[in-house]
Amino acid sequence: MRDTPPSWLDDVPLRPGPPWLSMGTHALDLGRWLVVDDRRETELALKAGLLAEHHEEVVAALPGSEAAGSEVAEAVGTWLAEHHPGLPLPPVPHGLHPVDAAGRRVQEDLCLMEEVAGEWVLTAASVCFPSHWRIAEKLGRSVAAIHAPVPHYDDELRNRVDTFFSRLRTERPVWRRNLSIHSHADLFRPEPHESPESFGGGTFGDRRDLDGVWLRSEYQTLRRLPRSGAVVFTIRTQVCPAAVLVDRPAVATALAARLRSITPGLSALGERAPFPLWLPDRLEALVGTPHATQPRS
Repeated sequence: MRDTPPSWLDDVPLRPGPPWLSMGTHALDLGRWLVVDDRRETELALKAGLLAEHHEEVVAALPGSEAAGSEVAEAVGTWLAEHHPGLPLPPVPHGLHPVDAAGRRVQEDLCLMEEVAGEWVLTAASVCFPSHWRIAEKLGRSVAAIHAPVPHYDDELRNRVDTFFSRLRTERPVWRRNLSIHSHADLFRPEPHESPESFGGGTFGDRRDLDGVWLRSEYQTLRRLPRSGAVVFTIRTQVCPAAVLVDRPAVATALAARLRSITPGLSALGERAPFPLWLPDRLEALVGTPHATQPRS
């Protein structure tokens, strides 16, 4: 049976660059703040295992972050009670940091950002499903420092993001979505980024070469907390096989164009593409719209 394309594909930004990065934020209806779906039981069980076996890798907090963390936990509890009354909640051990406790009850990863000496700093986080990063490397660092490894971030987003955090209003939460290409469907993946080689060579013309290609998207929200003024950043990670795009030709074509536009800019920075170089051609062949420079088969 063929996988059904997920509805979140409609929200993925796929405009070719430049610019390569954008805030891409939208006004958030608080009814959509968190996501509760048929993956809840599976993902909470996966979180529980990671928290038991790799707690120091997936949870960290700075001293003094407990007050704002309690506000995060309160917001999560209130939202679940209002929007999903009667939803079974897993038991939470006593004595946990409030962000750790809150993270055990939702499918999202939770990051707490507080303003310290004029900079927005990551002060606590529960991140069980990282996409090629580790909390220990980010805790206590500013938004700019956290995103420093991202190509084009300094030139295109740094000043805008810093200003955005400072101007975010309690009554105006926002959401955004991103997309990355992975060679696996695992949610817990803190290791370095994919390279073209990590996907194998592919067998162009054979649909099976997409079997090892996955689309990974993060539904992210930013919400300022009224008492502390801190910002809670939620990350809901969702994954689907790239082969579903056979039923979404417009998305496949747009993604191919986006990937083609990324490669030269990365090369100019000395960076490698985090996806197989054959993927744009393969996506276009999948839906029967080969790139203009490629001969029709």
